[in-house]
Amino acid sequence: MDRRKLQLTVDARSGPRPLAITIDRLIVAGWVGRDKAALQHHIQELGKLGVPAPSRTPTYMNLSPIVLTTKEVMDVVGDESSGEVECVLIKDGESVYVGVGSDHTDRAFEQYGIPASKQMCAKPIASVMWDLADVRDHLDQIVLRSWMTTGGRRRLYQEGRLAANIDVMDILAAIPPGDGPAAARICLFCGTFPAIDGIECGERFEFAMEDPVLQRTIGHEYSVRCLPQYL
Repeated sequence: MDRRKLQLTVDARSGPRPLAITIDRLIVAGWVGRDKAALQHHIQELGKLGVPAPSRTPTYMNLSPIVLTTKEVMDVVGDESSGEVECVLIKDGESVYVGVGSDHTDRAFEQYGIPASKQMCAKPIASVMWDLADVRDHLDQIVLRSWMTTGGRRRLYQEGRLAANIDVMDILAAIPPGDGPAAARICLFCGTFPAIDGIECGERFEFAMEDPVLQRTIGHEYSVRCLPQYL
């Protein structure tokens, strides 16, 4: 089984502490919106790219944890890929940590196979996470944002509160049983928001999670490097 070792930091109310963890399972959830009209909008948004509509919502895709990364450069094999900001949960036994990541996806291949298009790209996450206990009572107020840079032009790409989606703890609890070890250390991507002006691609992606109650922000950014091909 592929696993990924991560060196993270937990920014807790009691003070920062290191978190060295080996992820056994990576799961990416999709179609998690509470607003059915907005959910349908996102389905149609991807449908324009040839991506088939899901047979159930939310969806759960098991990927290899090897694609998880905290690096600032991502290599891709095609020039049609883009990120999506998502709340990320890491579950280690009874401990749960809340962070933010990008479900970077190969858009050209997505119409042929959604899980494969996601496995093709690295999954960047911020190296700092929060303790669930510190944010559980105000998870819905947490804001996610992303910025895309295309041709040197940086713009706000996504923005939304977690209240717009199914509660992330409900998403975690509803992971289909029987498809992995119960004691596995899990990294769960909890779904995204529609892009403000539609899905686009670019050379740089930034994402952040803001806690307006405790007045703190975590985030990450990375550049996308398309590898040359000689076919």
